[in-house]
Amino acid sequence: MKIFLTLILLTGLFFSGLADDKDNKPANADVPSTVMITGNVADELTGELLVGVEVKLEGTDKKAYTDFDGNFYFEDVTPGEYNITASYISYEKNEIEKKTIDIFSNEVSVKLKPVN
Repeated sequence: MKIFLTLILLTGLFFSGLADDKDNKPANADVPSTVMITGNVADELTGELLVGVEVKLEGTDKKAYTDFDGNFYFEDVTPGEYNITASYISYEKNEIEKKTIDIFSNEVSVKLKPVN
């Protein structure tokens, strides 16, 4: 009898180990609902990366400033189309219209033209 119960227990453990959790996940569980946007801002003429540039994601309350390497980022952005604007003292404001943000490609490079 002990052998019979042990055999049933081992069989149950074996089949529970084969169970796959994928069956319990929704079809789009691996697709993120928000993404991160990264980018940099540079001088259009010299290519020098600019520090302290204000970058806005229009239509949201998201705003960022470039760091000492000219880089910026936005977190928790819902994929879609956005206008991205960059403004800086002594440079013309630049707006990138209808930038599509998706789950694959979210890198933005912005060039600012010095004011004459």
